[in-house]
Amino acid sequence: MKVLIIAFAFPPANVIGAVHVGKLARYLDRRDHDVRVLTTDLVEDRSLPLEISRDRVIYTDYLERKSWFGVVARPFRNRSNLALNSIGADDPARSHPPRGALRRSLRRHYLGLTHIPDMRAAWMNAALPAGRRLIEEWRPDIIYASAPPHTGLVIARRLARSFRIPWVAGLRDLWVDNPYYQEPGWRRPVDVMLEAWTLRNAARLVTVSPIWAEQLRRRHDKPTEVVYNGYAAEDFPPPPERAEPGKVLTIRYLGSIYQGFRDPSPLFSAIALLPQWLRRRALVEFYGDDCEAVLDTAAAHGVADVVAVRQRVPYRRALELQMHADVLLLLQWNDRRDEGNLPAKLFEYLYARRPILFLGYEEGIAAQFVSERGAGLVSNDPARIAGQLQGWIADKLQGHLERLDPSVCRGLSREEQYEKLEHLFGDVLRGGQGNAASHPALADVHFPDRLPSTNRSR
Repeated sequence: MKVLIIAFAFPPANVIGAVHVGKLARYLDRRDHDVRVLTTDLVEDRSLPLEISRDRVIYTDYLERKSWFGVVARPFRNRSNLALNSIGADDPARSHPPRGALRRSLRRHYLGLTHIPDMRAAWMNAALPAGRRLIEEWRPDIIYASAPPHTGLVIARRLARSFRIPWVAGLRDLWVDNPYYQEPGWRRPVDVMLEAWTLRNAARLVTVSPIWAEQLRRRHDKPTEVVYNGYAAEDFPPPPERAEPGKVLTIRYLGSIYQGFRDPSPLFSAIALLPQWLRRRALVEFYGDDCEAVLDTAAAHGVADVVAVRQRVPYRRALELQMHADVLLLLQWNDRRDEGNLPAKLFEYLYARRPILFLGYEEGIAAQFVSERGAGLVSNDPARIAGQLQGWIADKLQGHLERLDPSVCRGLSREEQYEKLEHLFGDVLRGGQGNAASHPALADVHFPDRLPSTNRSR
């Protein structure tokens, strides 16, 4: 089978989306499929291993669309300055906030108008001609596009239609139904129409969560399969042979902090409830981008002395840090709209087999994975978290904080998940409508017995 993968990010770019498609390309290559990848190469952190032959990857040029926002906004900025001069620019209550709010609003609407479907729209200028040249020289049997950014789906749709090749749309995040959707209100109907147009001729849709799959089926009336992000065992270092006693319980978070969505406050409140001698036995480490704001939050709870922010680390180093943590912190948005979000980080945490502390929406699919697999604590209650922390600290002091049972990650490897996708590709090429989840290779995969309802009232 000849497979063309279209994805904006691909190894060596060290971003989470590149991990997914990089491992997929490796899996298909090892299964003797002929794989090509259409992508870019522009991320500063280029530490992710490239695991297929370099000549199979087409790294296109990419020039970000030049923003004229500064020119557009300058008259408004000047008017704001004149207004401030007339009322007294040294009045702190009437100086920067109004001007800053106006600029942010103008910028938001300007970018919403000039970046459709997303901030990577300019990639089409390079990707479409490069894709056409590739297909004319090497005609794939099927095209698979991974999003976000959703620009990649538009590129796949246009190439597939031009050359009459079936294509599959992979949505690691939803488009207009994304719980973090933040475009201006007028953009939503535009994106609804664009999503419908883009996915109309896709042979199948693939996503990473059962709840999201149901949302996509309802919106597009199209077969939609679930392929979890999974983990790759060979990327992890060997686990510690046994638990060692220690004086400090290390709680680690590896990822980004989205202000207003992911809030570690329940953990900080819990630590503040501990007796002073126990409080010194905990250390919370944040590795990733935009984590500095958590220091202010920790200070507000009086626990800044036990919270540390570390620089972002390469992918393999992040996996090593997970394996050697005492507890892994998983932050999600504590809102019903986030119930279908099943982050890639969860599967890495499960393979590391360290206890997980989940903060977020307690009735969502990610929380259910943690609870049903006995992988840790799901709670936003500081008192309950404080009680669990005391137990973990006691186990750490005595050397009893062992790794979790191997069953917590059963059926969730990337190979097991990509086998579903491989089967789906074959089914599309045969013109079938079979369900990939019924494939015999999936017999050991645990699917939750009960999925959270998407129709509950707030």
